[in-house]
Amino acid sequence: MKKPELELALRAAGKIARDSEFIVFGSQSILGTVPRPPKICLVSLEVDLYPRHHPQAASLIAGELGRRSAFSRKHGFYVDCVTPDLAAFPDGWTERLIPFRTRRTGGVTGWCAELHDVSASKLAAAREKDLTYVAALLKSGLAKPVILKERIAILPITPASRGEALNLVEQLAAKNMPRKK
Repeated sequence: MKKPELELALRAAGKIARDSEFIVFGSQSILGTVPRPPKICLVSLEVDLYPRHHPQAASLIAGELGRRSAFSRKHGFYVDCVTPDLAAFPDGWTERLIPFRTRRTGGVTGWCAELHDVSASKLAAAREKDLTYVAALLKSGLAKPVILKERIAILPITPASRGEALNLVEQLAAKNMPRKK
């Protein structure tokens, strides 16, 4: 995905939901927070978003813009309209949301999850694609290990899962930190 696809998704979701604000909380929230994200972070064909004021419209959005929709077939990506409660996010993540609104969003604002919050959530899930995503952020210098550790410390997960996520930060940082010249 690229920024124009996020703009299109927000514009289309806004029309369907009659909502001008959405929470963008998955990997593609990077499109609303970073000018030039690493290409490896843009491989997803879905944007996770949720209507901020009209959650009852989520099923309408999923039907019109979801995985098997005409929208998806036409544009090559889809909107996954799921609740942010589906993933573990650090306490206070909604206070760190970053607004994304351009001329092309049609008056709709996407409130994008901050990269360290997304990364902490991905480390808690620990799927291969999530580790690749976080590794790219560390390698590019966009994610900082110290902030990741702080966010992992406030994830609503078990102590064992927290320990595993903290170990993953150490391993990924050791392999992927930018080299000093």
